Amino acid sequence: MKAAPYEPLPERKTAILHFRVPASVAASLSQQISPAAGLKSANDVARALTMQALAERERHQQLGAFNVYNLDRYALFQGDASRVLANLPARTFKTCITSPPYWRQRNYGNHADQIGQETDPDQYINRLADIFMLVHRTLTNDGTLWVNIDDSYKNKELVGIPWRLALELKRRGWYWRAEIVWAKASTPEPVKDRPTRAHEAMLLFSKKPKYFYDYDAILEPHDSEWAVDCIRKAQASGLTERPRTNPFSKDKRAVNGMRGITRAEYGTLMNPNGKNRRDVWTINAEKFRGAHSAVMPVALADVCVKAGSAVGDVVLDPFAGTGTTGVAALANGRRFVGIELVPRFIRMAHGRLKESGQTSGNLPDEPRPKDGARR
Repeated sequence: MKAAPYEPLPERKTAILHFRVPASVAASLSQQISPAAGLKSANDVARALTMQALAERERHQQLGAFNVYNLDRYALFQGDASRVLANLPARTFKTCITSPPYWRQRNYGNHADQIGQETDPDQYINRLADIFMLVHRTLTNDGTLWVNIDDSYKNKELVGIPWRLALELKRRGWYWRAEIVWAKASTPEPVKDRPTRAHEAMLLFSKKPKYFYDYDAILEPHDSEWAVDCIRKAQASGLTERPRTNPFSKDKRAVNGMRGITRAEYGTLMNPNGKNRRDVWTINAEKFRGAHSAVMPVALADVCVKAGSAVGDVVLDPFAGTGTTGVAALANGRRFVGIELVPRFIRMAHGRLKESGQTSGNLPDEPRPKDGARR
């Protein structure tokens, strides 16, 4: 199936709203006038509401026809994440890897449904948690959720957004498995009363206590000369399997006339392919041309894709932005479903996926109305 993301109908030069309405309706429409959002008259508001209704109907038709089992490479859906997720099938995605809009950091075009502009951080956390509970329903029982999220300051105080979100998701039934520190090149900050922030959080949650996690796929190379020497000596001695008894037992070693444990024996306890991935990931930030400066690096998503899914699995991102998770998913032989509120970023995501050598998914060729910038 070649899933085409829904896009609003192209702007037309002919008037489409030329009818009379009761005074009460006119008054209600007038209350929603917002020049900042491009709604300068009651007619603009009426037209926007009409287009929104048409978009919702089109979205329901598209989702009703969507069959993930026939998905070739990827599908992109334009719209509010909660509405789209509610119509996707349950127990479908192996993992969800996403970076939602950060609280009070960027305004993505004054979209009515956007997340991140709430005045109260608790409201922001609850809205995110509501969406991630919809994600919970769509994950397979061994599925995982990876959330890249940054913190914010309010009144000279750190808000604690990542921890607030993690604790709220725990309260709602998620299993919080890890807090990963994404160490990145720091952006200069005009502060002299605290250290400059140079990291973000990547939070790992699972749907169940037992879940899919490919330990071997994300091993780190051994960086200790001692460890490398131990492995080399173990292999030279023909010791290729882990010992079945405790090599550190002093009593057993004394009986055999042995004292200290040899490097070769230490080597049998180590994985020659590498060591378990640590929870501090040093990855440079990236910029995608034409987008904002907060694009999640493909290298960051790549680790999560490899750990959280197998070849052929379907990866979800309900805040797809410019498609970083999708690029990482397709590059590793996975399939991808992305949801994005802003049409402009849907088009950017489609372009990136197309450039990466994939052919599924398509956009109509009609010109599109302008919209605001987004992460």
